Amino acid sequence: MKIIVGAYASVPSDASWDKETEHLFYQQLKNNTLIDGLEVPFTGKLHKYDNDWFYNQLDKNWCYVITCIPGTMGELAKDPHFGIASDNEAGRLNALAFYQQANTEIAKLNSHFNKQVVSHIQIHTAPAITPNTSSSVSALVKSLNELQSWDWHGAKLIIEHCDAYMQNQSSEKGFMRIEDELLAIATVNKQANNKLGITINWGRSAIEAQSATGPLHHMQLCINENLLSGLIFSGASSTSALYGAWKDSHMPPIMNDFDQLNNKDSELSEHEIKKCMQLQQSAKLDFVGCKISILPHQQPLASRIQYIQNTLAMIKTAID
Repeated sequence: MKIIVGAYASVPSDASWDKETEHLFYQQLKNNTLIDGLEVPFTGKLHKYDNDWFYNQLDKNWCYVITCIPGTMGELAKDPHFGIASDNEAGRLNALAFYQQANTEIAKLNSHFNKQVVSHIQIHTAPAITPNTSSSVSALVKSLNELQSWDWHGAKLIIEHCDAYMQNQSSEKGFMRIEDELLAIATVNKQANNKLGITINWGRSAIEAQSATGPLHHMQLCINENLLSGLIFSGASSTSALYGAWKDSHMPPIMNDFDQLNNKDSELSEHEIKKCMQLQQSAKLDFVGCKISILPHQQPLASRIQYIQNTLAMIKTAID
């Protein structure tokens, strides 16, 4: 089981690019012996400012999990019908074209290292469900069958579950229910050579349930179907003024010995991480990791690295 970091959520460059600080950020990650790889965002490219520069920051011995959620949200801002589960055929086909671009980027990253380094690509069951947009298992199955027919250069396709549409509460993503995602995967896997899996993002499942029990419930559903492939620890809060109430803001876990003021309201804790890691023992995960955003944005590089190190240490302790 690989340990990966969604470092893009913690990177010191955001609204403007501090190239030197970001270089130091990746250098320090490469020195961390707990890290086996990175979760890398796809938005049409793999780095917000410069793909070639980004490639040169990476470790040839790392594995890379591509996540398409940042690009998916960008496309949804332009077309609310966009998504592989969309009942709108134009929106569904636009999503397939988007994933074809991601496929090309995977080939480029592998080519840079002259070997397969991308192990997985995380896809998402957009669109958000609203009075004017809808999704269905049949549309998702149609898309998954096509995606599975492509050459992914050795990468495994996995659905990353995001918080589902709920009638009685506001949503962050509002995508498909996990039960429907599992049904679609099971349907496609009956005939697929390379089996699809599913990833649980702790924070997004907690947001959906508005409780720390949500991730455990979703994990168990996936384990029951032998489909749990990955687990990413990203926190959430019911009360945080800094990170928002039940917002997908990648809040770090509670760290009692470090920056307790900012993270005291996180629902994610070392205890919750241990419960998840105990549950996953029957699942044989491909990877586990963390994706945390460091607020306020003025936090220095040393603090960003310390947040990641402390979160990884919690995960490693739970594994051991």
